[in-house]
Amino acid sequence: MTTIRKAGALIINDKKLLIVKPKGKPYFINPGGKYEAGETAENCLRRELKEELQVNVTSMKHFKTYTVDKAAHSNHPLILELYFVKISGKIIPSSEIAIFQWMSKADFDARKFNTPSSFEKYIPDLIKEGAI
Repeated sequence: MTTIRKAGALIINDKKLLIVKPKGKPYFINPGGKYEAGETAENCLRRELKEELQVNVTSMKHFKTYTVDKAAHSNHPLILELYFVKISGKIIPSSEIAIFQWMSKADFDARKFNTPSSFEKYIPDLIKEGAI
């Protein structure tokens, strides 16, 4: 089975994580997406964040890489490379994004948003780091 490789943006403001819900999909996920051929993580996130949210990446730093048995919107395994990302510009969801939200630790603990299993792996790490 083909493994999916994605770069995910951890955009944090006031200890809240930006999450997006793609149109027609059940889960809120991190902004970002699949790499195109030959693309670096920085290029991928710059492209995806511009496409999805109309914002520019001003800086990014690798957080951690996670392997998940099943990607959020498919049955394929996933390698998720997460980066702390700073952005500029007003967030304006594109036609592929239904809505965006800011998720706090309390929201995660209460399971306020429908999120994929990958969140169970890395949100506790973000909480330990004091990021959210």
